[in-house]
Amino acid sequence: MIPDVRLRGILEIAAAILLGLLSVATTASAFQASVWAQQSGEYTSIAGQLRDESFSKHILSGLATDDDGRRLAQATQLEFQAQNGYGDADQLRSQAATLVRGGTPGLAQDFDTWVASGFDPALHPLNSRTHIAANDAPIYGANRASAVAYALADSLSARSLQLTIAAVFFALALLLVGVAGANDSVKVMFGLNLGGALAFLGGITLTVLAAIG
Repeated sequence: MIPDVRLRGILEIAAAILLGLLSVATTASAFQASVWAQQSGEYTSIAGQLRDESFSKHILSGLATDDDGRRLAQATQLEFQAQNGYGDADQLRSQAATLVRGGTPGLAQDFDTWVASGFDPALHPLNSRTHIAANDAPIYGANRASAVAYALADSLSARSLQLTIAAVFFALALLLVGVAGANDSVKVMFGLNLGGALAFLGGITLTVLAAIG
């Protein structure tokens, strides 16, 4: 059996060490939780901006496709007139070329390829890779970036919550160890220090989980 006086001395030394660790752990976890919460808010804001950008580009893409469709319809009509001898062929084709050059980049080249193929449906300019890439790539890029930003925001928010709970565990441990130091009973002092140590271990576990994400 360890004498009460000696046991009290051991407990007081352990409590002093634990109090120092708890003070640092409580402050550090609360600070890091606030940092991650702030970063989560920033990523959420960025994700919202990217989502709005994706939506606006989707609208612009639809308008561009409608405009390209009208230009192609007019240019195709002019090409048919040129092929069937309705007017000056060169002038008609020049007008058609001017129309498609004013559309989405690459539309003029795709139109020429389509005409040369005899208007093969598989080579319609609106179905070409160039047209799809020019209209859909910006939408997909912003939408994908928005999804990634939202995922980062959710991850940081969850980690911030874990650290906040860890800080509560550390604060509880700090309270228990502090009260133990003011208690005259060695048994009560031991029990409170043990409870503080367990709360400290719980906080450490949550901190590790938050750190590894």
